[in-house]
Amino acid sequence: MKDYSLKINGQNYNVQIDEVNEASTVAHVTVNGTPYEVEIAGASSAAASKPQVAPAPREANSGMITPSTAAPAAKPAAAPTAGGSVVKCPLPGTVLSLKVAVGDKVAVGQTLVVLEAMKMENNIDAAAAGVVKQILVQQGATVMEGDSLIVIE
Repeated sequence: MKDYSLKINGQNYNVQIDEVNEASTVAHVTVNGTPYEVEIAGASSAAASKPQVAPAPREANSGMITPSTAAPAAKPAAAPTAGGSVVKCPLPGTVLSLKVAVGDKVAVGQTLVVLEAMKMENNIDAAAAGVVKQILVQQGATVMEGDSLIVIE
């Protein structure tokens, strides 16, 4: 039991804290001779705060886990036409913008696609001169390394 003398808004109070139950959030308090059962706001019970840890079953040995042999599903995409130069995606990312349209003439080094990868904007440039025959991606598309982006003839 603990005794306290409190002054709240100019009023004196004699407070005795008789019992605090650690298994719950309830305390038994006497204020100026009147007993109260008080719930402690913002407190959590000690019983609830102690997590119970159980060992993993023996049969859950990580050495016995085998990877799935199923191949990942192929991503449906337009197939590039025969012939011409195919511009491939050099790294995974998101297509921010297309800088050319079908039928445009392009020069070596001209920016074709702006790709966001690793929070950076990357220009994908033409490796060959020619005419854009096919655009295989659209703005906002997520692309993987090696995906075909544009066909130039």
